[in-house]
Amino acid sequence: MLVAYSSAARILVTLPMPWKSHHFVYHGVMRELAARGHEIDYLAAVPMKNQPPNIRHLPLKDDLQEQLGRIQPEDTIQNWETVFHYTLHDNVAKAFEPIFLQDEVKKLLQSDTKYDIVMSEFHLYQDISAVWVHKFKALGVCLMVLGDVSHSNEMNGLPDNPSYMVDFLSLLTDEMSILDRIYNTADHIGTSLVDAYFMRVHQNMADEFMRYPGWETRPPLSELASDMALVLVNSHPAVSYSTPKSPHVKEIGGMTLTASPELPKDLKVFMDTATDGVIFFNLGTNVNLDVVTRNGKLEELLKTFRSLKQKVVIKWTGENMPHVLEDKLQILAWVPQLGILAHKNTKLFITHGGLQGIMETVHSGVPIVAIPFFGDQPKNVKFLMGKGCGVQIDKRNITGAALKWAIDEVISNPKYKEAIMKRSAMMRDSLVRPVDEAVYWIEYVLKHGKVLQPASVHLPFYKLYLLDVLAIYGAILLLLAYVTKCLVESLVRMLCGGLSSKSRKSIKRD
Repeated sequence: MLVAYSSAARILVTLPMPWKSHHFVYHGVMRELAARGHEIDYLAAVPMKNQPPNIRHLPLKDDLQEQLGRIQPEDTIQNWETVFHYTLHDNVAKAFEPIFLQDEVKKLLQSDTKYDIVMSEFHLYQDISAVWVHKFKALGVCLMVLGDVSHSNEMNGLPDNPSYMVDFLSLLTDEMSILDRIYNTADHIGTSLVDAYFMRVHQNMADEFMRYPGWETRPPLSELASDMALVLVNSHPAVSYSTPKSPHVKEIGGMTLTASPELPKDLKVFMDTATDGVIFFNLGTNVNLDVVTRNGKLEELLKTFRSLKQKVVIKWTGENMPHVLEDKLQILAWVPQLGILAHKNTKLFITHGGLQGIMETVHSGVPIVAIPFFGDQPKNVKFLMGKGCGVQIDKRNITGAALKWAIDEVISNPKYKEAIMKRSAMMRDSLVRPVDEAVYWIEYVLKHGKVLQPASVHLPFYKLYLLDVLAIYGAILLLLAYVTKCLVESLVRMLCGGLSSKSRKSIKRD
């Protein structure tokens, strides 16, 4: 025990954004690190339930409702990737400013605590958090809760190739026509410019608010954010496109699959007695069902669910949860999602397409009716639709008739179940648990440092894209062209001059 404890590390996990589904991914990794004796300080707005004694929560204010109020996911039209990137960047930047005024941040800035690792979701609109890496002279470990983030790929030294790679907000696939590639390239350039602009915004905020002894010698934020010893990405080829990764980027998808599948007694009885199966309806923690079911839609949807043979479990998000006590219908404020999806009687998942839910339903082999709202949800859904794992409904068309058609289509046609079972087999075919692999790589860089990091992460833009080499090649070609032009002109003059001399002599003889 003493040997194990002596090798333990002190880790700062900073997750200032109150995005609960992101925190749940981190919680699994943190629990496993704590179980191995590491000490963790957790600067975050979302507390961990039943946290181990060697995890200390440093609380931040939860302003999720304010952030969602600025975006309004229920009504957002997400057509142009670059514009939506700007919206999300701006939303996060506005959320960061009041964070610096909170007591826990002020105390941490003046703290002389020694940390071996600082872990955060640096590359998802939160590059400013990389300042903590410099403050504590620690290794940076970035855990990305979702994959296909163009900015992260740029920071990791292997930028996107828009001929086949798509950003997490894109509505394209990895198979593109010439028009798609033109559009994707324009979006890639636009998104890169937006990222560069907000890097400057974060730099200004860091210079104003994040001051501590030695901050004057701090490298530019762009260098800090790219200088990661390790980047863990919560993605998997069963639910997303396969793309190349830098050597220090490790794909460890399925972090929430370690949750217990046990169900509360009442819910277990409800599902065990569902002879015709169960339909699970959950649009996530960020979609307000009060808004989705406005203008009389609630009764229309409940009428549709009551007409089905199957039982229905609805996870409600919002203040006005209807109190329904029926043999075939349960509406709950909290549900053990993985437990419901893993139950043998679950026939269908009606989902918004969030990545954690997508991974859990694929792992469990439950086909879907998808209603994506914003963020990465449309891209996640488009991927599974392309693999034949369900059908999609537009969020502007959530009607009883549309739901009834979609439910009947997916449940009555075995092709959807067969398709998702193929994806499930891929996800289950794993050498080790994702959380074990994540902890292995964290402890690896603790022992060996930044040995996985490629040189490309430190190259400036012009070197990475060989602009200086291309400029030299271009200059050489221009010089060769100029010399060739001069030689040709000289040769022409010589030939023309010789001919002219012979002509004059001929005239004199005549």
